Amino acid sequence: MSGSKNLKKLHNNLKLRKIIDFQIFLIFWNCAFGQVESNFPFSLNLATEAAISGINVGLFLLHPALRSNLAVPTGDDLIGFSRDDLFVLDRITYRTYDYCAERTSHYSMIATLAIPTLLAFEVKKNKPLAVMAVMGIETYLTTYLTITTLKLISRRPRPEVYSGNYNPVGYRGIESLNSFPSRHTALAFSAVGFVHGYYSTISDKTLLSKILLISTYTAAVTSGFLRYYSGVHHFTDVLAGAAIGWSIGYVVPKIHMKRQNNQTTINYDINPMHIRIAVLIN
Repeated sequence: MSGSKNLKKLHNNLKLRKIIDFQIFLIFWNCAFGQVESNFPFSLNLATEAAISGINVGLFLLHPALRSNLAVPTGDDLIGFSRDDLFVLDRITYRTYDYCAERTSHYSMIATLAIPTLLAFEVKKNKPLAVMAVMGIETYLTTYLTITTLKLISRRPRPEVYSGNYNPVGYRGIESLNSFPSRHTALAFSAVGFVHGYYSTISDKTLLSKILLISTYTAAVTSGFLRYYSGVHHFTDVLAGAAIGWSIGYVVPKIHMKRQNNQTTINYDINPMHIRIAVLIN
């Protein structure tokens, strides 16, 4: 059993390294061929990409230390847990496990992550596409690593542990303590934040932009709701995951906005009130 777990961890690590290698390739390929089209509001610069990559590598290297140094309780240690131990909002909204809802939430998350790729129909040209690809990879990778780090630190038991009749035979080790925050919800809402951040910068809104924004929000909310409804996560896990994911997704396009006159203007568009706050960074 331990051998298969180690192989799975190795496989996941290799996948992450491939993603990071591909991101680095896109960054240097993009920077090597000059600037993107003048009317495209985003660009890459080595300082920004190095900072984001450094944060992600740091989080990635932190995971083995967290896994080895934080104590993991046994199944028997969790027998005495009950709903009374939960935060009041989680106690009120508590749900038992639903397999069909859980599986559906996986597909909903995958669909949400795929929607931003439709931005390619608006961007079209190769240079901007490479910039968008880098920003998208950075968004998903940063979200994934941030949420995984928080899970390893918090080690909050999943709702199943608080059922009152928890059977330690079903204990899955660290997986049973992976509740906070919801990674599926965070990844789904990072796609929402990314699309929202992109369109808040674009002045010409097309029909496709409105459809993409509404579709992404709908799919992400559906994914988050199903993670809660399936009993895999507490309600506050989903709320936290949505907030963190959306924030990362929204910020990544903003920090890639082109510099003009040695300044970067970041416009924060908060719908539905359409409040804009312009921040100049020297």
